[in-house]
Amino acid sequence: MAYTRWHESGHFIYGGADCVDFNGHTISDEEVDVFIYKLYGYLKEGDQEFWERYYHGSRIIDNFHKGIKVKKHYKHSSELPLTASAVAVLAQEIWLEHYSPIIGTAQVDYMLAKFQSIGQIMTDIKSNDFIYLTAEHIEHNRLVGYAACQPKDNYLLLSKMFVRKDYRKNGIAHSFLAEASALCRWEYSFDKIRLSVNRHNDIAIASYQKMGFQTINSLKTDIGNGFFMDDLVMELTV
Repeated sequence: MAYTRWHESGHFIYGGADCVDFNGHTISDEEVDVFIYKLYGYLKEGDQEFWERYYHGSRIIDNFHKGIKVKKHYKHSSELPLTASAVAVLAQEIWLEHYSPIIGTAQVDYMLAKFQSIGQIMTDIKSNDFIYLTAEHIEHNRLVGYAACQPKDNYLLLSKMFVRKDYRKNGIAHSFLAEASALCRWEYSFDKIRLSVNRHNDIAIASYQKMGFQTINSLKTDIGNGFFMDDLVMELTV
């Protein structure tokens, strides 16, 4: 069965059991996937171990079988205003559902206005070096998840990673992590990803631990208006 691999250049790349190489030999899904990344200059000498660790079984390809497309959004993206608007709407839905029981609706509303408004998302991408990742269900024509990354001095910050409730446990978070890991390793030449998670967000903490993150610190941040973010800092070596 053939799959479709979306690349941020705007191309659909086809592969699968009926795919052949330049010599006419049938090649496997994994071989096609590695070829794709070699083709786009992502896979460097000595990175095979990294590839196998984060792409074996290819969550991104698996999600294409489910009709989900993962896409990157940089500062020069022509779709940026529409992306920011769609992400802001999805953020409000996910944050109110997930975080209200943990930190209260008042703080959720404040944080959405401060960090996830359309204007702030646009500013983060255009001026603060953020790269947003979105997951779209192609058939349903709806955004089902998003993540945001920001390069720091010597690590990649995975600032946000959220999936709509009815699309969770489909490997979308793993697809986001795979893309973030590729950015970390190949675009920024870092070997660590860090994130902050509310210390009472037990479900997210358990998920990050399963992905290989380890707690390295705790952090309490005053975000204004009498609110604080009481977080654990977690790190993944890639």
